[in-house]
Amino acid sequence: MSGLIQPDEIARIDRIVSKYANFVITTHVNPDGDGLGSEVAFAEFLRQRKKTFSIINNSPVPENYRFLDPNAQMEVFNKERHIEVLTSADVLFILDISDWGRLRKLGELVHDLSLKTVCIDHHPVKEPFADVDIIYPEACSTGELIYELLKGLGARFTQRICEAIYTAILTDTGSFRFTNTNPAAHRIVAELLESGINPQKIYSNVYENQSVERVKLMARVLSELRIEYDGRLAWMKITQQMLKETGATLKDTEGLADFPRSIAGVEVALLFMELEDGKVKISFRSKGNVVINGLAQEFSGGGHAFAAGASTDGPIEAVIPVVLKRAGALFEKPKH
Repeated sequence: MSGLIQPDEIARIDRIVSKYANFVITTHVNPDGDGLGSEVAFAEFLRQRKKTFSIINNSPVPENYRFLDPNAQMEVFNKERHIEVLTSADVLFILDISDWGRLRKLGELVHDLSLKTVCIDHHPVKEPFADVDIIYPEACSTGELIYELLKGLGARFTQRICEAIYTAILTDTGSFRFTNTNPAAHRIVAELLESGINPQKIYSNVYENQSVERVKLMARVLSELRIEYDGRLAWMKITQQMLKETGATLKDTEGLADFPRSIAGVEVALLFMELEDGKVKISFRSKGNVVINGLAQEFSGGGHAFAAGASTDGPIEAVIPVVLKRAGALFEKPKH
């Protein structure tokens, strides 16, 4: 199976893993199935190579992904507790993220350390990010790249690695329904299924394990869903008050931005989320006909053509009309 990662890149990672002994693995704040699955798969490879490693993230593992980390090896970053771990580490592998801002406090600390950094990601970037960048936006997920990398490095594909990569691809392709679902995704998944993993069990863990608080939040948010631009755009908001009323937390919001795309006629979906610090996180989603990462860039964000994000200063009630007005340009007919 030909892939995206080049032989010289695989050789470079092999040299890094061979040369060094102590590694740290991390992913973005509010991690998803792609970030977490990629971390688990790569950590298992390091275990096979008898390396010392720690998985340190800015956020805890969401309940529906706990099955990936049954022994609670994934730690939540704490500067006082982890400064020694990061100082003594040789290499930091940054997976599914090429934006220092989304590494929060851990990213700030890494900047002050002489730690070699390696990034493996599928999000578009404008400039070099880490000491070693393996970034391919053509990939359906970081899980796809981890699969290619581990194949090239001669990893033994245990059930744990197979489950982790399957979870990464399953979730980042929206159960194989998003526009990033490429032929490689299906070829890789076919091989993973042949290894004997249970796709029904993984699906149940991820999608049929929602908290009551999340369902209450979903109901609250959907009750205020709004449609604009002749039914072509749908938007929702999540305020701190809504979280408080439903008992939900930020981890319960994962995936909510995708829901409005299921509405007939809707081409673009926006989710505005008020954060504790007053900033507003905006999620941009498209069915595949309207490119939305340009709109995200207008608000200091970015991402894929049909799935992007941004963060801007609040208050949320002031941000919403500004973004909605700019979104109108997405539906204007080009002038000839």
